[in-house]
Amino acid sequence: MLKSNKSSDRITTRAEQIIAESLLSILNSMATGDRIQESPEFRDVLSAVEYFIPEVLSEIHPEWAHDSLDGVIPLVAAKTGVRTMSIFGQCILISDQTIVPLLAGMQVDTKGDKVTWLECKLGARNESGMIRTPYHSPSARIKLLHSLDGKRDLIDWAYNVTFGERTD
Repeated sequence: MLKSNKSSDRITTRAEQIIAESLLSILNSMATGDRIQESPEFRDVLSAVEYFIPEVLSEIHPEWAHDSLDGVIPLVAAKTGVRTMSIFGQCILISDQTIVPLLAGMQVDTKGDKVTWLECKLGARNESGMIRTPYHSPSARIKLLHSLDGKRDLIDWAYNVTFGERTD
């Protein structure tokens, strides 16, 4: 079910509602800077992010209308402000089962029914396009994930999308 998100003229999708509700519940019991721990609610957030990120990307990048994510693998997830979190890790592209880096920050509203700010950076780019690492290679996947830690600002991101305004 879609409903109007008047603050940003976006449609609020079910995936966005799940993120907002679950994330608000998680973040309300944490201090800024705390890492988000594995829990059923956080698994709900990660599952919904698989749908939400492609929805947002497809608003600007038509190729995302036909692609989606098949998993989000966080290296670090933390509360970064009031009702705000950041995930840095990898995601699996469903189209070819490859992995790419992901950095997503989001803030939810006080009611827990929509995302009011999102900054999403996805995929590292080189001269040939977006770098895709085969998912079936666990050692390459883990090596890539750890090689990116602490270097998120050095990545030449293939996609960089922001909407809304962070309010903290």
